[in-house]
Amino acid sequence: MQVNYGENEIKTLLQKVRIFNNDIGAYQVFAITEHFDYTVKLSNGKILIKLEDLQDDEHNAMTPERLTTIAKRYIPLNSQATIQNQVNHGQQESKKQSEKKKSGFNKTFLIIAIAIIVIIVGFAIFQKLNSSGSYGASDSYNEKVMTIEEIERSQPTTFLSADGAYRENFWGDKMKVKCVITNRATVASFKDAVVRITYYTKTKTELGSKDYTIYEVFPPNSTKTVDMKIDNYKNVNSIGWDVIGATAY
Repeated sequence: MQVNYGENEIKTLLQKVRIFNNDIGAYQVFAITEHFDYTVKLSNGKILIKLEDLQDDEHNAMTPERLTTIAKRYIPLNSQATIQNQVNHGQQESKKQSEKKKSGFNKTFLIIAIAIIVIIVGFAIFQKLNSSGSYGASDSYNEKVMTIEEIERSQPTTFLSADGAYRENFWGDKMKVKCVITNRATVASFKDAVVRITYYTKTKTELGSKDYTIYEVFPPNSTKTVDMKIDNYKNVNSIGWDVIGATAY
């Protein structure tokens, strides 16, 4: 069984976690803490990944709730002082690690050996309990385990957004709209997006809204512009738009 994980495993898990926090930056380097967890330095901050997170991800056992919990551990890099503190902390940690290696190699080796044995025994017990469980309990567990694509396909409004520009026609009873639909999903495609147009007065009072379905396919990581002609009403000063629904394609 794999105990120490490397760059590839961390990057794979970060890709899933980034779905729940788009602010998480690119991977740079990692360090293993005294508790065998992983402190990962990012291009714009850092994040803590626990050993059990990598183990569960290795066995395809991550759930949206677990990924959200990991995403909340992200700490952004806000100032130069923070950067300097991290550098100083890293130097101190390196010095401590060097001293520990010189004075306690045997102790460290013994701790690692014990941890490996505990993990192996724990995994064996888990496998035994899991194999002896009921069929219904196994089905319930598998329903909670979702791939990146399944997560994205189940939440179209999280990844689809609308924007654009508009102008009135000559008579003022219609508006010509260039609606821009953006799909920020990494692997999931969507179709038949439902866009809700909301009408506002010049005092930002909402006059009403109307839904329009755009029968197009929206691939992952794409932007598509669609021409629309919508109704206009008296006292309308501006409009807003939101994607309120779509179908996984």
